Amino acid sequence: MYILAVVFWFFSFRKARGLSEKQIPLMASLTAMFFAAQMMNYPIVGGTTAHLLGGPILAITLGPYLGVISMTIILLIQALFFGDGGITTFGANVWNMGIVGTFVPFMIYRLTPHITSTQRGKFAGVFLGALMADVLAALCAGLELGLSSTFPYGVPIAAAAMVTHHAIIGVGEGVITVGIILALQKARPDLLQLPKLAPSWLGGS
Repeated sequence: MYILAVVFWFFSFRKARGLSEKQIPLMASLTAMFFAAQMMNYPIVGGTTAHLLGGPILAITLGPYLGVISMTIILLIQALFFGDGGITTFGANVWNMGIVGTFVPFMIYRLTPHITSTQRGKFAGVFLGALMADVLAALCAGLELGLSSTFPYGVPIAAAAMVTHHAIIGVGEGVITVGIILALQKARPDLLQLPKLAPSWLGGS
């Protein structure tokens, strides 16, 4: 998982050179917001926990590459200063929340205009992207936990527990993501027009 994370770090940090004066404070504000949100964990069946991710809003406003960097910062601080996650699982956490959690919602968001051009359809894409990001990131975590030789539960219990609870959280994540986009659209529409740092095949800059 570290090897996969390193590949995405390479492209993310290379793309992040020369960020604009508008991108940096927005990235910092959203990173701080979801750092706090992720610290609110609650235990679930299967020996693990559930929480909001934050990757969807980072990806949709700034692009998945900056989302990867923000989520990496969040997870690193949690691991080093709060004992949440740990260094040995850092690569897996970055893959789940930083990569799956940002690229999935961005891809769904980018696909939405090809399906519908209405404002309601656009926000449906934002909501669905956030929901699927949570579910798929949770599925990855459940598989990793279930396959671990040190974890007391197998794949069926770990994956089912993670996906079930994060499907519920994903609804909340979708609502929050849509709410932030609506707020930005009303108060600072210019921030939604910032370049999205993503692979060229996803329409990024």
